[in-house]
Amino acid sequence: MTDYKRDVKIAGSEIMQPADIQGATIQVPVDIQGQAVVLDVDTLNTESTVTAEIDTSAESSPYTLLTPSSGKAISTRGAAIQTNSSAGEVVIKFANSGKIIWKIYCSKFYGNPSPRMNLTGDTDEPVVVEWSGLDTGAKIFVLLTYKEV
Repeated sequence: MTDYKRDVKIAGSEIMQPADIQGATIQVPVDIQGQAVVLDVDTLNTESTVTAEIDTSAESSPYTLLTPSSGKAISTRGAAIQTNSSAGEVVIKFANSGKIIWKIYCSKFYGNPSPRMNLTGDTDEPVVVEWSGLDTGAKIFVLLTYKEV
């Protein structure tokens, strides 16, 4: 991969930046006055997270983790599942469409965080946690980072 370097010089309300025109580098003024844009790059400030510790001896599958505000949809950003069970499966999914957000197979993994993601459910569609084949009295910890859209 090639590394690019750009020298920028500020003079008043103009930025002078190099431009390559038919092999000759010249300084081209770029007027930026009045074109300032503020970007909110603090993603954690714009996202929400819900967590739950589920005792499978006291709760039944499916467990409603999150219901969006009326007229909104859930757009996921990340998920994690942990359990103390050595068998079975745990899945976080959208309740109506069945779209899987994250899943673990407990005989192989006791837990696993997801990479960043962007899965969007239908309007007014809740997110549920389902499990099957877990050890008796198993506990599950789930985390879901999301935005309402």
